Amino acid sequence: MKVICIHKGLPFGPRSYEHSQCGDIGPIAKRFPDVKFLIYHSGFVTTVREQAYDAAAKRDGVDTLIHSLDESGVKPGSNVYAELGSTWRFLMRDPAQAAHAMGKLFRYCGEDNVLWGTDSIWYGSPQDQIQAFRTFPISAELREKHGYPQITPALRAKVFGLNAARVYGVSAAEVKKFAARDKVGQAKLAYQERPEPHFRTWGPKTRREFLRFAELGR
Repeated sequence: MKVICIHKGLPFGPRSYEHSQCGDIGPIAKRFPDVKFLIYHSGFVTTVREQAYDAAAKRDGVDTLIHSLDESGVKPGSNVYAELGSTWRFLMRDPAQAAHAMGKLFRYCGEDNVLWGTDSIWYGSPQDQIQAFRTFPISAELREKHGYPQITPALRAKVFGLNAARVYGVSAAEVKKFAARDKVGQAKLAYQERPEPHFRTWGPKTRREFLRFAELGR
């Protein structure tokens, strides 16, 4: 068994809180470098406000994972992967927290080691989460101050699936080839030909259209 998924974060009540922390991840990852550890929720706790990592400060939430890796000498791009199920759903409501949490995971776990997740089994369609991550940036100020990377289209593609494909040894090209032929792929093709519901947004979409629209009201 070379891939192990571990729930860390989102504690189930006070009695399990200590087990939701990530202090054991760094040591065990260092001890078993041939095993891939997928950290579900990345240690995220809804009651902890995510800020820049401070090795000297009291640690909770995502910082417990960051500190454990840092203290154990487990470098970015290692055998530890940070998964975003529920984590991104909560973070996307607060851009400042989102920037720090995602920036820390990219910096300390590695840009190839952050995995998409939605926990949509609990919340329904994850489309809002997908749309939010497609457009989410980390500001230049925070990148310069804390060493966070820029979220580029290439990095988004890694998080959305390429990183996970690598973890499980799956070819992205093969997935696309077979997915296009299954029932979901066929339904998607039919929808593209005739979108229903279409989710079309009415009103001006550019500055020029807005100015033209404003003129009509005068």
